[in-house]
Amino acid sequence: MEQTGTLLVRVFLSRAQLPISNAVVIVSLTENDGRQRLLATRLTDESGVAGPITLVAPAESGSLTPGNGSAPFYRYNLVVDHPGYQLAVFHDLQIFPGVETVQDVPMLPLSDEGRTESDLTTVTPQPL
Repeated sequence: MEQTGTLLVRVFLSRAQLPISNAVVIVSLTENDGRQRLLATRLTDESGVAGPITLVAPAESGSLTPGNGSAPFYRYNLVVDHPGYQLAVFHDLQIFPGVETVQDVPMLPLSDEGRTESDLTTVTPQPL
C-alpha cells in the first residue's frame, strides 16, 4: 500500500539567500514511456517557500525485505522558474514515506540579454 511524503521548496537568490516570491514550482513524474506527468504547480510565497506538497511514496514495508528490489523512495522532477533568473531543474528528487523533503533552490540572475540555452541549472541528486 502506497503512502505519502511531502516536499517543501525554498527558493532564494543565490549566495545572498534572499527569498524569491512568485517563482513557479512544478513537480512531475517521469512515466515508464518517458512522458512527464504533471503532479503539482505552486507559487512561492513572500518567504520564497512553496509547499508542503503531498506526493505518493512507496510503503515502508516494501523496503524492509532484502533483495525485493524495491526502493524506499519515489523519484520526482522539479522545475523552478522566475523571470529574470536561470531556470532550475532537479531530476530524481527522492520522496520518502512520512518524511518532509526540503529542497533549497538557489536562483542565479540572468544577464541583460535575457535567457539563453546556457541559462539552465540542472541538478541530479547523488544516490543514497
